[in-house]
Amino acid sequence: MLRRGLLGALFAIAALLPVHAADKRPDINQAIAFPGGVAMHRDLVYDAMDGFRPLTLDLYETPSKAKAAPRPLIVFVHGGGWATGDARHLAGFADFPSTLAALAAKGYVVASVNYRLSGEAHFPAAVQDVKSAIRWLRGRATDYNIDASRVMAWGAEAGGQLAAMVGTSCGVNALEPAADARSKTTLASDCVQGVVDWYGPADLASWDTGAAHPSEPGAPTRLGAYLGCEAADCAPGLVRAASPHSYISALTPPFLIQHGSADTNVPPEQAQKLSDALREQHVPVDILIYPGVGQDFSADGAPDSAANAKALADMEDFIVRIFPPAQANPPAKSKPAKAAKSKARK
Repeated sequence: MLRRGLLGALFAIAALLPVHAADKRPDINQAIAFPGGVAMHRDLVYDAMDGFRPLTLDLYETPSKAKAAPRPLIVFVHGGGWATGDARHLAGFADFPSTLAALAAKGYVVASVNYRLSGEAHFPAAVQDVKSAIRWLRGRATDYNIDASRVMAWGAEAGGQLAAMVGTSCGVNALEPAADARSKTTLASDCVQGVVDWYGPADLASWDTGAAHPSEPGAPTRLGAYLGCEAADCAPGLVRAASPHSYISALTPPFLIQHGSADTNVPPEQAQKLSDALREQHVPVDILIYPGVGQDFSADGAPDSAANAKALADMEDFIVRIFPPAQANPPAKSKPAKAAKSKARK
């Protein structure tokens, strides 16, 4: 009892002592600064559904100057076989937030999204979550100086599949976020104006049989966990409904597909199938297959910084082409020249 009393007294005294700056814990909601004046706003909650963890995103932006033109929005969707991963990590990048910040420093607002994983909810939950995040960001376009008419989805591996789903399924009611589908108010659009797909599966039926992605004995495959059923046992049409190429139309926005020729997790045939399906509908598409590059743009199973740098540079070229930089001070229109006076007088 005496010991408890002494401990209690010590804690009480400590609570009254002044706290030095060095002893203060950092504010977890405080923005983090990156080179180029970029600020990272962490863990912004874009959706809170009963029974699930709050869904968050990280947002990277540079401070807006007065009368600055709104900036295009790039929304990144992480991979991890739909079962793992988060907004701050990408295989092959030791410091992925710095990569996202460097992209934001070039004149974009960049968001990296967390979504419900396959252990939390099955398809179409993850697609709905990414759409929800885009709507949330569009609804705050003024706050972050976002050009709501120029939004691009970019994803890697499973995130590439989700980005492609968002890009091809604009206006598909079955993939609307459940709460939004019941809403009677006007909602911001979840459509995007461009897609960057890094080695994502596109035709899930053929990917399930053609890829090297073993699972534990008796455990569901990654695709089975995502869908809530193994592909061979799913209800008719479900696998097709979860495949991006099922929704392609002439209204689908431009695509950039980037893939490694030696990828055994998602074979490059998946990239070619998606490219062919886009071209059939006359959708602008660039497909880049990197020779000798494996899963996650790796080389011989190890991260390849040169391959990642090349993929980023190619992506940035595509973004600039689709979203040309806005002119801060467009040139003034020239005044029409005055007609020359006639020398002859009546």
